[in-house]
Amino acid sequence: MQEPMRSVLKQQIGITEEDLNRMPPGISKLLSAVPRIVNYRIIAEVTDAKYCFAGCKPGDKLVFGPQPLLNAQESTCPLCIGALAPMMERVHIMWDRLAEGLDPNDAWVTHSQCFDPGLDYGGLGCVHFRVYAEKPE
Repeated sequence: MQEPMRSVLKQQIGITEEDLNRMPPGISKLLSAVPRIVNYRIIAEVTDAKYCFAGCKPGDKLVFGPQPLLNAQESTCPLCIGALAPMMERVHIMWDRLAEGLDPNDAWVTHSQCFDPGLDYGGLGCVHFRVYAEKPE
């Protein structure tokens, strides 16, 4: 990992030089790709919602980025932890593909759903999302 990123990590999260040197290779590779990753946004768009207490409805979006964080200002979907938690796996896989120089939209993780499985499967409501990446203009 190059020194500028090491400096950012020290300043931003307070990581020590010793812990930077112990960082797993996969995390180091991902962090080294941050300049490329921050050029993308990962979007999770609601495609179907039924009996959602949070109020998610088709067309609502959760936006991650252009920095690797949830962008609450650009998101139109209520911030429901039951939707966000399963979504993070998809977002991280897409970031990993970007770190590898691959098209994140060719990933197998193009859909997600909230934790509630819906009335037919022992829950109440269920929200489905289409997940994709786009490069901001």
